[in-house]
Amino acid sequence: MRIQILSPLNSPDEVLFLIEQGAGAFYCGLMPAKWRQNYTVTASLNRRQEDNPIICTSPHMTTFEELEKSVRLAKKRSVPVFLTLNEHYYSNPQYAFLTKYVESALKAGVTGFIVGDIGMMITILEMDKSAKIHVSTAGTAFNSESVLFYRDLGASRVILPRHLSLEEIGEIAENSKDIELEAFILNSRCANVDGFCTFQHGLADFIPEQDQKKNFENACMVLYNISADVRGVSEEEAEEILEKKISWERQHFWSAMHIDDRPCGACALYDFEEMGLAGVKIVGRQNKTEKKIKDVKFLNKLKKYIKEEKPSKQEYRKYCKEIYQQMYDSPCLIFKCYYPSVMEIS
Repeated sequence: MRIQILSPLNSPDEVLFLIEQGAGAFYCGLMPAKWRQNYTVTASLNRRQEDNPIICTSPHMTTFEELEKSVRLAKKRSVPVFLTLNEHYYSNPQYAFLTKYVESALKAGVTGFIVGDIGMMITILEMDKSAKIHVSTAGTAFNSESVLFYRDLGASRVILPRHLSLEEIGEIAENSKDIELEAFILNSRCANVDGFCTFQHGLADFIPEQDQKKNFENACMVLYNISADVRGVSEEEAEEILEKKISWERQHFWSAMHIDDRPCGACALYDFEEMGLAGVKIVGRQNKTEKKIKDVKFLNKLKKYIKEEKPSKQEYRKYCKEIYQQMYDSPCLIFKCYYPSVMEIS
């Protein structure tokens, strides 16, 4: 089975454990002290600002020495490491810092960068044409035309937005040639379009006064309903729009739940392999090592089952749910599913 399991990483100490369980590539963040000296906690370098040890481990490495050690360990086992530089955009004054940051990362040996800002993509490729660019969800590639735009810009892979349905991903894969695609598969949902998000997550956790915390909650957590206005379109077009209702319902469910309440899309791994996707992403740079190991082990077990047993899609889905129940001690629930249409043929 060709598809790559992308594992989060925040320490060189995790590298060998995760490779042993089946990690096919790593992505990580690095937050130098100098960035924090220059900018407040709300200024993002890689869309992971929270450094609160009470609620999570740090999602970042802090030195290029750590990064270099991680890369060295991973490359000995032919596993690439990608650095996240995936904020939606950076200001012009920040580029002086960022170009030195990229130079240090290249010197550390990273395979490439996960990037959302087009200006940063062009800057990196001008600095090193061999660096691989993976377009972040901040790139909001909703269709094959946008994917091909990034391909022509020089990107080698596009990470598809997590609100897309399985059917939409299939259409994009069918019409996107000569570029790799990646999809989310475990942990952390977004009830909105995270590529358009301008909210800061986690600020409430830094507020000591309990009665003040509500003033710092995200507006994106507000409940909402979704409907479609099909006035002015043909009956055929209206029917096609309304057929996507299961995806709308998923987004409605997600608006009512915490973003990290264990969403899973593992049942779609079979489909992603058929579509020819290059990778599936586990979210969770800030997760504890034990959680990362469990997640990689879970997906690798499913990969091996598909490769060795060659099950039907229905057999695979049944097996997937059984393994999920065993490993996470939780039933498979449609409102936690990244790709709920898989339930229709389970």
